[in-house]
Amino acid sequence: MKNILKGVAVSMLLLFSFSFGEKAPDVVFEDLSGNKVRVSDFKGKPTVFVFWQLFCHSCKKELPAVSKIAKKYGDKVRFYAVVIGTRDILAIEEKKMEWGFDLPVLIADYRGKSAFNVFGTPITVVIDKNLNIVKKIIGSGKEKLLEETLNKLIQQ
Repeated sequence: MKNILKGVAVSMLLLFSFSFGEKAPDVVFEDLSGNKVRVSDFKGKPTVFVFWQLFCHSCKKELPAVSKIAKKYGDKVRFYAVVIGTRDILAIEEKKMEWGFDLPVLIADYRGKSAFNVFGTPITVVIDKNLNIVKKIIGSGKEKLLEETLNKLIQQ
C-alpha cells in the first residue's frame, strides 16, 4: 500500500510539474529533412504536439484520430506528431503509412522529451498563439477534450 501511495504521489508531481499558462519550453526539434525547428517558431497560431513512440499501442489509435481533427481546423491550428525514442526516418514513415496518419513529424531528443515532461505516450500538449501551455492530455481517446480546447483558443 505504501508503494502504491508513493507511485500515485510521484505521478501527480509529474503530471502537474509544469504550470498551465506558463511559456512552453523553447526546445529544438528536428523535422524529417534534418531541419532544426524551435518551439518559438510556432508563435502566432495555436499548436498541438502529440508525443508518440513507434511501439506505442495507444498511439496507433491516437495519431489517426488527431490527424482527422487537424483536417477540420485547416490552417487555424498547427499539428505535429513528435516522435521520441528514434531517429529512424524509414521506420517513422512506415508507421505513418501503417497507422494511417498524415501529421508532419518532428523528432524530439531527450531534452525535448524532458522539457515537456513526457513520461509516457501518447501525450498531447496544446500551446496558444503566444506559446503558453494551455492543456496537457495524457493518453488516447480524448478527442472531444482536444477539440473543446482548440475551439476556445480559436475564439480568443
